[in-house]
Amino acid sequence: MWHIDYSVPISSPVFFIITLVLFTIAALVGLWLRSWRKAHSEPEELSVTTLLGAALGLFGIMLGFTFYIANSRLEERRQLEVAEASDLQALWLRTSFLSEPARSTERFLIRQYLPLRIQFFQTGPSGPGGPGYKEALRQGAALQARMWQVADDEAAGQRDSPAMQFLTTLSETIQATEKRTAAFENRIPVLSWVIMLLLGMMACVLLAADLKSRSYILRGMLQVALAASLALTYDIDNPRQGFVQVGQQSMMRVQNMINAAP
Repeated sequence: MWHIDYSVPISSPVFFIITLVLFTIAALVGLWLRSWRKAHSEPEELSVTTLLGAALGLFGIMLGFTFYIANSRLEERRQLEVAEASDLQALWLRTSFLSEPARSTERFLIRQYLPLRIQFFQTGPSGPGGPGYKEALRQGAALQARMWQVADDEAAGQRDSPAMQFLTTLSETIQATEKRTAAFENRIPVLSWVIMLLLGMMACVLLAADLKSRSYILRGMLQVALAASLALTYDIDNPRQGFVQVGQQSMMRVQNMINAAP
C-alpha cells in the first residue's frame, strides 16, 4: 500500500493549484483531440459523450466516498479530543486519592504532560516522519511511564486502595491518547488520490473534446469545480495544515482548571 509522505508539507491551496494545472493540461489535450478528429473526419460525438458521462459518474462516486471518509475522520478527531480531555480531567481529580509525595509528583507530571499534548496537535506541518513529531511522542510516552511507575509504587501491596482507581484512570487516559494519535495519523491513501486525479483528467479530456462552445469560461468551469472539490476533501483530511481544523477547546479548559488549582 502506498502512503503520502506527510513530512513534506503540501497545503490545500498548493494542492488546488497542482490539481487545476493537471486538469487544464488534460483539457488542452482534449482540444487537440477535437482538432485531430475534425482533421481526420472522424466525428464520434455519441462515443465521447458516453465516455464523458461514465468518467464523471465514476469520479463523482469516488469523490463522494472519499469525502465521506474524510468527514467521518474529522468528526472522530473531534470526539477523541473531548475524550482525551475528559480522561485527563478525571486523572487530575483522582490524584487526590494518592498520599504524599505521590500526589504532588503526579500533579507535577500531569502539568508537564497536558501542555505537551496540546502542543503536539498544534505543531506546524511536520508529519509522522518528522523528528519533532517523533520527539513529542517519545516525551509523552516517557511521562506516561513515569506517572504509571509512581502510581504503581503507591498502590503496591494495597490492590484495593483508592490508588488503584487512579491507575485505572491512567490506563484509560493512555488508551485515549493512543486512539487520538492514531486517528490523527490516519489519512486517505495516496492510491485513492491518484485514481481520482486520473478520472478527473479523463473527464477534462473528454469534455474538451466534446464541448461545442468556444467560451473559455465554460471550458474552464469543470476543471475549477473538480479541483476545488478535491482540494476541499484534501483539506478536511489534512489535520495539520487544513483550514478545517479540530479545536483544542476541551484540552485548553482542562489546562486552565489545572493551572488554577493550588
